[in-house]
Amino acid sequence: MKSVKAAALIMSLSIAGAALCACNNQPDPVSSDINVIATQSQNDGFTGGSKESEGHVDPNAASTNYKFSYQGVDFVIDAVIDLSKFTEGTDYEAREVQSCAYQGFGMEYNFKGGALQIETYPDGDKEFVTRISIFDDTVSTPEGICVGSTVEQVKTAYGEPTDSTDAALIYEKGGSVIQFLIKNDAVSQIQYLGN
Repeated sequence: MKSVKAAALIMSLSIAGAALCACNNQPDPVSSDINVIATQSQNDGFTGGSKESEGHVDPNAASTNYKFSYQGVDFVIDAVIDLSKFTEGTDYEAREVQSCAYQGFGMEYNFKGGALQIETYPDGDKEFVTRISIFDDTVSTPEGICVGSTVEQVKTAYGEPTDSTDAALIYEKGGSVIQFLIKNDAVSQIQYLGN
């Protein structure tokens, strides 16, 4: 049974990778192709514009899904993003991006020069978190795991994974997943996703 789960996981990761590649098979945009909505350096309540979507809204997300915290602000997959809670001096760049997951555009928020990326999708006049990605060791999970942490450190912090491969440890909670991409027995990237 475990090998069937592992095969299914590998297949789903392959399909997701193919979908990303299909969506990203265009050349890298030149600076004029990027629609930067705002660059923030202080709290002004910016949450992007109103957009239409076919996104999924989970009314229980905030209480059942993994929570990620950055500078005192909590982010939860499928819960509303509230950037107004950031303290003065929090720097981030916001840009509108085409979504492969649903029709239309979403927002991408980059913090710490790209070390942390939070993607959202619109639903009515609100934005909901769809993906959180951590790319280097300057940002960690609330449990203290960052890029460079060992597989053993991840298991000590989170317990045994729901599923795993040589390339990833996957943990499920509520309607969310946290996956630790692994390279040479260490975390190479962390992603919070919808389940």
